[in-house]
Parts: sequence; structure tokens; C-alpha cells
Amino acid sequence: MFTSCDLDINEDPNYPQSGTITADLMFPAVQNAIVAVSCDVMFNYAGFFAQYFDQMPGANQFNELAELTITESSQTIDGAYSRLFSGALTDIEDIKTKTSNTADLFALAVMRAVAFQLLVDNMSDCPYTEALQGSSNPAPKWDDGEIVYNGVLAELDAAEQAYNEKTENMTMTDMMFNKDMKQWIGYANALRLRMYMRMYDKDNSVKAKIVSLVNDNDFFDGNVMLDIYSNDAGNRSPFYASYYALGTGNHCAAHPIVSYMSATNDPRIEYAISKTTGSGEYVGQMTGAKADMKGFGTNKTWENKDVSAINYLLFDESGITRPAYLYTQANLQFLIAEAKYRFMNDENGAKAAYEAAIVADFNARGITGVGTFLSGSNVDWDVATDKLNLIYMQKWVALFYMDNMEAWSEIRRTDVPSLSRYTGKEIYEDASVYNAGEMIVPYRNGLEAGGLMKRMFYPQTARNLNKNTPAMKPGSTPVWWDVK
Repeated sequence: MFTSCDLDINEDPNYPQSGTITADLMFPAVQNAIVAVSCDVMFNYAGFFAQYFDQMPGANQFNELAELTITESSQTIDGAYSRLFSGALTDIEDIKTKTSNTADLFALAVMRAVAFQLLVDNMSDCPYTEALQGSSNPAPKWDDGEIVYNGVLAELDAAEQAYNEKTENMTMTDMMFNKDMKQWIGYANALRLRMYMRMYDKDNSVKAKIVSLVNDNDFFDGNVMLDIYSNDAGNRSPFYASYYALGTGNHCAAHPIVSYMSATNDPRIEYAISKTTGSGEYVGQMTGAKADMKGFGTNKTWENKDVSAINYLLFDESGITRPAYLYTQANLQFLIAEAKYRFMNDENGAKAAYEAAIVADFNARGITGVGTFLSGSNVDWDVATDKLNLIYMQKWVALFYMDNMEAWSEIRRTDVPSLSRYTGKEIYEDASVYNAGEMIVPYRNGLEAGGLMKRMFYPQTARNLNKNTPAMKPGSTPVWWDVK
């Protein structure tokens, strides 16, 4: 029986008993489950919250996400929560009983940290100290996110120390790094950096750890991703398989991302956004407005042809086999740039990392023209008056359609892009009041306190099965590290 913190899933008699499966075969399932959650369910709703996506005028599947009318009963996170706990995290606990190899255990600690960070960044808290005890504790308490963050960071330190004391070769099949322990250590350090940057506004004492990590510069090369997909049924890239394989076409581009990429003459716009079939221009739909507003410059309601579809060549081989990203080199370099600028008084180093981040993103997307782009007046480091804001804005662009979940988290942490003072209706009626790239309160907004989505609701599954699930919190309530 697979049992998680508050799930009870009956064993499939056609599925092999866990005791008969070796650690070597189980670890790929852990990696795939975590990647699928981040690059499928979370990728979708975070794309709306980061104002990359809006709902196509002629479709209705994601109206709740576009208009922020989701509730706990919408069960938006339930599938991801179940897959992480009853899949990845339960498998990790099982694998730990089957191997004593220090390299294996370190890789398991890294993936466990990734899973718990995703849970905390969504809901602020989750079962941790009493989680994954199976039938001996089917209703564990939920821990504050700060406890979870500090807990998995301590686990990473302990696992790395054990590996350093007894260095071994990894025995498990590894679809991410092909058993390269230098890459695993670099990934762990990048996770530490990301978590400490999240923690800083709540706990300034982590500054020394941020500076130490950046000075050591012991991070992964390339991108952390799964690049294993094919056009075989059941082996397609996660987001494509879930949302585009049937050709439903629910997603169009949102006004904020289109306006900013257009204003900065960013050639990456062609990677994931199509020109409209009507005007032949890039047009983003006003957030949460498809049911109430008319097409730009017209007196008729929005139609699919009036807005830019989310594309990235979705319906050909490049979309079907596209890698699924857990941590991009661009995001890492932007974090380094921020740390050097904010905490280390190293503007030259910050500029180098900022430009390296943009180059890395262009390369990952296969887009040319990065030199010309970097010299543009709106993105040129040397002429920018607010360099920290420039780092954050370009990170928002670089995370678009690469790691939407990370983008939503970084928007909440940095408050960039900033929120426009004007409503979508006011911006529609007078475009001059809007600064390209600003977030916009959705025209229809279901949040109790208004504004933007700050957290995901607790799973209805947990509510039904675990009496210790906390009382519901509105989506406008910040997570623990979002203290600005």
C-alpha cells in the first residue's frame, strides 16, 4: 500500500510490489513525478498568476484561473499534492531503505528538498515533521513553511557531509545528470541559494550564506531538466501532453508579458507567442477580461483571432519533445546578479551575471540576436537607472514558458513586475496610463481582498482526510517568506 501524509491509495494488483523494485529503477519515477508536477499542473496555473497566460475568448476551461475565482473546492492543486506525497516523497522514503550509498542518499535529499520547496511556495505550510509515516500516523500535523525550509536545508547539509566523508559513485539510474555528482552538488547549492534568497526578507541572517555560495560559485552547468521526451504516446513533454495533445487551444498571451516584450523589442516573443490571425500583430488579452471587454481598437467582443495564442510551436515535434525545466541557468545567473548587486557591492560582477543570464535564456530557446538585444536602451545595464528592477524584469521574461512556477514565486518575493495603479478597464480605455510590463488586477477578480494571487489553497483531499489540515486561508494571503 502506498500511503502518504493524508492519502490512502489502494495498491493496484497489476503494479509491482514496492519490495520487488530496486532503488535503481525507482529513482527515475521520483524525478519524473516532481518534474511532471512542476511542468504540468503548477506550470499551468502559475502561468496565469504570473500573467503570462489568459483564457482564450472562445474557450472556458481556465476562466477560474484567469479571473481568480478558484476556491479550495476547485481542487486546483490536489493532483500535484497527491503526486508529490503519494508518489515522489513516498518513493524516496522507500528507496532510502534499499540503499546506503552516500551519493544515492544525497541525490534523494536534493529531490526531497525540491518537492518540499514546491509545496511550501504554493501553500506556505505542509505536513513535514510528521509526514510520510504511513498508517502509523495518517493525520500528521501541518508545519509552518519556515520549519520546512530550515528542515530540508539541514537535510541537504547532512547528506552532503555524509557523502564528503565517504565519497561513492551513484548507483541509481539518473535521468537528469547521468550520475555526475559535481552536477548534483551544484544543483544543491543552487537550491540553497534560491531558498536563502526567499528567506532573506524574513531572516536577514542568511545573507552570509548567500554571499558564501556566490563567492564559492560551485553551481550546476547548463540547465536542470528532463530531456527525455518523444512523440510516443505516454512519453510527450508534460505540458504538451496535458493541455495541447487534444488541440483545445485554451491559452492566449496576457497583456503584461506581450506589452513588455514588445516595448523591449525582444525577439524571444516568437518562441511562445503567435501573432494574431486577425491583425497579424502581437496582442495580449487584458487579464481576466475576456467576458467583459471588447477587442483592442474594435467595437466587438474578443474573438480568438484578436489575441495572440500561446504557441512555442506546440503542435509540431519541438513542442512534443520539449525539455521540462526544474532550474534554468538563466534563473541561477539572475540570482547571482541580484546577490552581487544587493549584498556584495560588486556591480561589475552583477552586470556580467545579468548578461550571462540573458545569453543563457536565448541559447535555451534557440533564439538569435542576443547581442543586439542587450544593447537596446530598455535592457542595457549601463544606462539603467534601477538595475535591481532590470534584473527582476528580465528574470520574469526569462522564466516565461520555462519555469512558470518559479516566476510566480519570484514575483511574490520581489514585487516585480509592479502592480499597475489602474484597472484593466482603465488601461483599455487609456493606454497612456500603463507602463509596459506592469501586473494588472484581473478585470474579474474573485479574491476576497482583491489584488493578485499570493498562495494556492489547501487540497480538498487533505481537508477531507486529515483533521489537522489548517483552516482555509484566502488566496490573497501571502506565504511565509512574502513579507514585503
